[in-house]
Amino acid sequence: MTIPIIKGTSSLNSYQNLDGSNITIGGFEEKAINKNGSAGAFLGIGTNFKNEAMVVIDLKGSYNYDQKGIFNQNLRVRNNVGTKNTTTQIRYSPLTVNVPITKKTSAYINPHYSGKYNYKTNDWTNSAGVFAGITQKVSNKTSVSVEAQRYNLQDIKDNSGKNWGVNVIVNCAL
Repeated sequence: MTIPIIKGTSSLNSYQNLDGSNITIGGFEEKAINKNGSAGAFLGIGTNFKNEAMVVIDLKGSYNYDQKGIFNQNLRVRNNVGTKNTTTQIRYSPLTVNVPITKKTSAYINPHYSGKYNYKTNDWTNSAGVFAGITQKVSNKTSVSVEAQRYNLQDIKDNSGKNWGVNVIVNCAL
């Protein structure tokens, strides 16, 4: 049995949809990591810079298909408790690929399914999507990821800005 490594990070995530909507989240994550995968929890705050602030609580898990962690699956349960909406989103990725390019650079792609329940409106929405990006280590403790995201692949003909996004994630080890 491998004893997991406990790793803490702080992060700032900005998700910019091409229709002008956005959400930015900052917070802290604690994660237990071993050769088989990881399990973690995130606590943060977010805003859309218009009319909503929220507390964000994520529970995350991943399982590696290979020993290097290039191929894995992952699950995230995100709870947003906001001034306008309170939601739970479940996002499952059956195959995420993360390929090292150099010692400090990796590229990844993550196809996924997500379902979201809004407690204030009693609405459940489903979506298939994919995001792909590049992560660059800028120091021993800090990395920056830039990715493009396509939402709502179930409506493949709708290429409007609401279905596309550009995301930037900055992680810093504690």
